[in-house]
Amino acid sequence: MSKTSSATQATTRQRSSVGLVVTTVIVVIVSIALIILIGQNTDQVDIGFLGWEFAFPLSVGLVVATIGGAIFAFALSGLIAIRRKKH
Repeated sequence: MSKTSSATQATTRQRSSVGLVVTTVIVVIVSIALIILIGQNTDQVDIGFLGWEFAFPLSVGLVVATIGGAIFAFALSGLIAIRRKKH
């Protein structure tokens, strides 16, 4: 193995390590923010949807709406990516 190849592998490992650290820090920050959100929004709210009535803490409603929005966004972007590959 040449020195150039070793240097390239070391740089790639270093980049992936930095990416892992950055991702971990972001996940920890978001988790702390989520814990604070849940702790501060414990009031019960009533939500109606298509004739159904739900009562649960505000924080639960916000988290469910956020997760639902993320799933919708990932699904939509996946469909767009599949459509672009076909054309």
